[in-house]
Amino acid sequence: MRRKRWVIRGDVEIRRPGTAVGRSPRPCPGSLLAEPGRPHPNLDVAISYLPVGQRALAGGDWCETVRLHFGRTLLVVGDVMGHGLEAAVDMAAYRSSLRYIASADLPPHRVLRQLDDIASREPDRRPATCLIARVDPVHGLVTLASAGHLPPAVIDGQGRASLLQVQVGPPLGTGLGGYEPATCRLDPSQALMLFTDGLVERRGEDIDQSLQRLASLSFSAATGVEDILDTVLARLDARHAEDDVAVMAARLRHRPAPAQDLRR
Repeated sequence: MRRKRWVIRGDVEIRRPGTAVGRSPRPCPGSLLAEPGRPHPNLDVAISYLPVGQRALAGGDWCETVRLHFGRTLLVVGDVMGHGLEAAVDMAAYRSSLRYIASADLPPHRVLRQLDDIASREPDRRPATCLIARVDPVHGLVTLASAGHLPPAVIDGQGRASLLQVQVGPPLGTGLGGYEPATCRLDPSQALMLFTDGLVERRGEDIDQSLQRLASLSFSAATGVEDILDTVLARLDARHAEDDVAVMAARLRHRPAPAQDLRR
């Protein structure tokens, strides 16, 4: 298959061509698999997308980044039920709704509430899971909210991975609401990783065991966001995944203090 990779910074973007990782290479439709937005310059983000299946051009997995006010960035990963073109069409609809709602600068749990409300009024829209992280590098905080999605992972300065505790609400499109925020600290020595279930799930395996396999991974200390993706995709054998895979890694950029502050 063809892997799509984006490495995004607020002041510069590098887009790598797809690289084969063991499935048949093929083009991806630009109209459905659109590039993510740019975060603020205080955040480095890398994203990889691997659709499953010999004929699939795109699927229902997606990642997005949205700039907010005051140096904050919204990181989003979602997974529409099903595969193929129909799931990809609904994925594009969820992304479009997200961008519109995010422009109001609402907290993550309220963004999910509005996404759920919109999707539940469209009977043909497929349900989707979604995880939103609002990263605030100025205060070293990340606020999370989940709609039926797997928890994010944090990789610390020693390269150890752990899963963050987030209350899980219903998937989008159910009309049930009930999303709650969770806030934790994040510093430049740590990296935040969001992913869809195709990265970890294996047939016949309990999901807790799958997540523990991810949490047991070790990374090189102070590794970059691209290296984090390369490591997790290789160690979890993503080329043989049975579902689409979308994974995003983000790290705060250390910005030196202004010269006048250093003289104090």
